[in-house]
This record gives sequence, structure tokens and C-alpha cells, in this order.
Amino acid sequence: MPVNRWWRHDPYERYWLEITNREDIGRNLLAPQVNDRGEEYWSYALVREVRPGDLVLHWDKNHGPGVVGYSHVRGEAIASTITWQSRGTYGRQRRASGPEPAWEAPLSGYRRLKKPVTQARLREMEPSLRALRDHLAETVEGPLYFPFALSHTRPLRAAQGYLTKLPRTLVEALPELLELRQTAISEPHEPEAPSPVPDSPRKPAQPSGYGRQHDAKRRQAVERYAMDLVLDHYRSLGYEVEDVGDHSPWDITVRRGASETHIEVKGSTTTREAIDLTEGEVRHAEGAPTCLIVIDQVELDDELRCQGGRWREWTDWVPLREELVATAYRYPLPARGQGGRASR
Repeated sequence: MPVNRWWRHDPYERYWLEITNREDIGRNLLAPQVNDRGEEYWSYALVREVRPGDLVLHWDKNHGPGVVGYSHVRGEAIASTITWQSRGTYGRQRRASGPEPAWEAPLSGYRRLKKPVTQARLREMEPSLRALRDHLAETVEGPLYFPFALSHTRPLRAAQGYLTKLPRTLVEALPELLELRQTAISEPHEPEAPSPVPDSPRKPAQPSGYGRQHDAKRRQAVERYAMDLVLDHYRSLGYEVEDVGDHSPWDITVRRGASETHIEVKGSTTTREAIDLTEGEVRHAEGAPTCLIVIDQVELDDELRCQGGRWREWTDWVPLREELVATAYRYPLPARGQGGRASR
């Protein structure tokens, strides 16, 4: 039976859940191409469906059980080999043999969650998760490949399978996954009241509360406020400071004697567990001593006046390439495109 790709028309459906007892979590997704009967098994076939930039959460059976971390998909799935035996009732029931055909997708940037999402935590939320699944089942034709088994006779548990599709509404329902949500989309912004259910599986909906702040003046006010806080702080410490953001890939240069440090500043009205970086900012931090300062939770009123905020800094900051997740691309337009005059 072909895979029911119900998520493919929604660009925000970028999440998956690996259910595993492996010790090398975050290395790759790896599953046999067929089951013991020589048939395609949906939970193995899903490995072929992941795309570069997707985010994979990892359910660790050995330590928890629960969701312990996440990785991002680094490349397309390829044909590979595996020597492996699942322990599930519906999986592979014979003993492991020699190498056999498999599907493999490379992963990168594994990060442990600051607070794991335990099975006990999910069981507390079981009524909400059941309602979320039921709503999705009403709007999606065919299998959901839902990550959790929900019944009226047994408590919530991980689905019987290897890879499952994790709906974005489920990710949005868990505060512990704020970092993951912000990693998945450019300029993360937290909603006051996130929508508990998707609008439609066929009509992509902008996730409630995410995306760019439409008022450029508000963004500029917060950025200017954060910059001024940093400038004033280093002046008070006796440094010579210079705002260089208009013409350099970093924001502030601070000097004292022969010592010089470059500072990257990020400001936000929301709680930030992920930030946006340009290629220029990354390259500069890789090649010169850089300090990252993030000021989030800034209060902004209707008159664009800012106050408060939480100051965090990382000295000797170098962003690791394997932890960067693409949220946008630059595309060179092909030659010989059809055209005409635009009119109003």
C-alpha cells in the first residue's frame, strides 16, 4: 500500500518521531525496506519520506521512556543495508541475519532536550492528545501514522513501529518543545493562544503565532533597544564601543587597549530558544572572536517603547555547522524565463 502523504501540502509539517532502543541516537534513520514477509511496512517506508531540514524527535526506550532529543535531516534518504531485528509485535519477528536492503536518511545536529518529554508527562495529557488525533482523523483521509497508541483499555504508549509522523499541532501542544518549534521556522514568535488543531490538511495554514512581525517599526524598536542596552553596558565597563551593524557582519565592536571583541546582538519580545543567523554572521563567528548576546522577553508598548528583557550571553561563540537548520533558501532564477510587461 502506498504511503498516505497527507502532510506534503503543508510546509509546516516538518516533524517525525523515531521510536528506538539504539544507543547511537541522532546518527541516522535506518530501517529495512521490507518486513519478514517481504512486504513494505509503513513505519519503515516513512524513512523515504523525510526531507532535508525536517526535524526528527527521538523516543528512547532505554532511558525513560520518552522523547529525549531531536536532530535534523541532512540529506535525502538513500538505499543502504542493515543488520537489525525489531522487537515489536508487528515488526520483524525472526532473528537478525546478515546485511539486507534498508532505507537510510542522514541526521545531524543532535541536541538533547533541556527537559525530556516523558511517557508519564504524555499520559497526563492523554485526553488532549486523543482529541488532537481525533480531529486530525476527521480531516485526513487514510492513515495518520500517529506516534502514540491510544486506547480505552491501556495507558498511552509509543506506537508499534520505528518511524512515525509527528503532527505539528502535537508539537505546538508541548511547552517542552519550544526550542524545536523555533528551530523549525524563521523568526520564531510565540502566540498568546496557539490554535489547538490544524485548519486543514490540504490547505497550508500559517501556524498560529509564527512568522515575521508584520510591523517593521516594532522589530526595529526592539532591535535598537537591545543594541543600546549592550552599548551602554560596555561603556559603563570602560570599553570603547562602536555600532558597526550597518556595514559589518557583526553588530558591535568593543575595545580596551589592544583587546578587541566583536558582538552579535539579537533582541526579541518573546522567549527565544533559537535565533536566525545569516551566512555572513556564521562565517564571521567562525573566523574571529565573537560574543553572542540575546535579549529576549522585552516588553513593547503601543508607542514602541521598550523595557525589561532577559540578558544572556555566550563568550567565544562559534555556531556549529551541523547544528544549523535551514529555514530559507536563495534560488538563482533559471535563464530564458517567459515574461511580459507588468501592469497595474
